[in-house]
Amino acid sequence: MTAVLLAASPAFSAPQPSSCFDNAVPCAASSAALPAPALPAPLAAGRPVVISIVGIDFTELGFGKLELSYLKKILHFFRPGAGLDESEFRTRLSSVGQDLEMAEYYKKSDAGAAAAGKYPDNYLDSRLADVLPADKYEIVPVRWSRDPDESEQALPLVEAEIRNTFAKASSEGRPVYLVAHSWGTMLAHTALNRMAVSDPRVRIDKLITLGSPLVPSTWWMKIFTEHEVNAGHLQSFVSKPANVGYWVNLWAGNDYFSNEIKAADKNIREDGFTEDLVRRVKAAAQQDHSLGEKALRDLFFLKSLKSWHFAYIFDYQVYLKTLKESHEKAIFAPVISGELGK
Repeated sequence: MTAVLLAASPAFSAPQPSSCFDNAVPCAASSAALPAPALPAPLAAGRPVVISIVGIDFTELGFGKLELSYLKKILHFFRPGAGLDESEFRTRLSSVGQDLEMAEYYKKSDAGAAAAGKYPDNYLDSRLADVLPADKYEIVPVRWSRDPDESEQALPLVEAEIRNTFAKASSEGRPVYLVAHSWGTMLAHTALNRMAVSDPRVRIDKLITLGSPLVPSTWWMKIFTEHEVNAGHLQSFVSKPANVGYWVNLWAGNDYFSNEIKAADKNIREDGFTEDLVRRVKAAAQQDHSLGEKALRDLFFLKSLKSWHFAYIFDYQVYLKTLKESHEKAIFAPVISGELGK
């Protein structure tokens, strides 16, 4: 695998190559010899600064092929051995789209943006502002193109924003936290590991990653991620940056972009409760074959990559037609207030 490309000082010795995205952390030892980053002034001296980094704009990438793999699996349950063509897929998605418009899936005011696959550039910092009182926290968003093909160009911007934010906050005795979603976690991971070498004074007291593709859970997502990592000269092994005090990672089994990250201090799986719901929906369809179409729709929503990839930010809600039940889970506020309020 391609060796890590770091914008480091001449004294830095590159670590030995290791397997990309394999959740192994032996490479973390390469940072053991680094000088310990200096702690900021007393953490309680001022209100914390929260840096936010958003993820990819999926109108550029599209969910079609990714969702197609889910739908194939779901249809296979009802029609073993049957194929699935693109026209049938579009028909299925069309009916799902009608449910979105009826707000059976997203209850938030941004349902239109969700259905279109587009969230505004401020989707993460605006949610942080909803949860963290302005008189107690300062939120500093990092803006980038949200195109993974432009990761290399985005990295200097991310590093500069983190460095400048820390310099100002530490001079005032204020801790710095960082919250990143999706591909924003990839940029944060590389930038922080680089800065642990190039500027070890910088410190992030708490890092929260949401739906991170650092450790892809499928072979096809791994191919996509490795391609973009190599093209963008991102760090190709996963390790906890030496300048991060505490790392919390949120993931979901139904979000193929995310996975448990062993290098993190704490992993929280958010979709475990859906496993029982999937079993109940399938059992209902087996008992009453007239529920087949409703079950297909319900399974799609329960296991939708798109829904779970943004549920970390906008929470999760679904109405199951098969069971005539509503289910929801608040994710963002409990984690953000719980972890950053400590």
